[in-house]
Amino acid sequence: MTIQLRIAKPQDAPLIHDAYGHYVRTSTATFNEVNPGVEKHAQDIQSQLETYPYLIAEDETGRFLGYACAEPFRPQTGYRYFAELTIFLAPDAPRRSGIGRQLYRALLPFLQRQGFRQVIAVITATNEGSLALHRSFGFTEAARLTSSGYKHGQWLTSVWMVKQLNDFDLSPAPITPFCECRAEMEARLAALNAEA
Repeated sequence: MTIQLRIAKPQDAPLIHDAYGHYVRTSTATFNEVNPGVEKHAQDIQSQLETYPYLIAEDETGRFLGYACAEPFRPQTGYRYFAELTIFLAPDAPRRSGIGRQLYRALLPFLQRQGFRQVIAVITATNEGSLALHRSFGFTEAARLTSSGYKHGQWLTSVWMVKQLNDFDLSPAPITPFCECRAEMEARLAALNAEA
């Protein structure tokens, strides 16, 4: 299988909605118990792309395989150099086929280029596949919040994994918004797709 990456667009909202909804309904990979509507997903894609990359993975036929994106960690402006990551595969995507790795191979260097200092992924402690993926990219455990969530009749522990992308200089340049360097990301994706 050949994995191809592209930048998400609001029209991808039904795909995102259905993939995320599967995990909301059937798993503890997300603590969310309600899947936002398609319109809300479309709005989120549009707004996130102003500042953050939002990527889609497809196979050679154009079949949706998954997505990865970054978003604000918290709303306070002091957190602007810190981004939270989300990654989900389509329910029918083949596992252990490198989809998540390919998404992160594109996403993480670009967040570094934009000037983000750290990224965080919040992962359910029982999600061994996701924990292993993040460890392989150099994420380390920063916190473990025992019984911090309740879903499907069980208490769940969340693991907060962090990766440093840039040095912590005392006069950091402003983050380069994604909308200002989108063409550069498109060129990087084209190069990655050519290697696939």
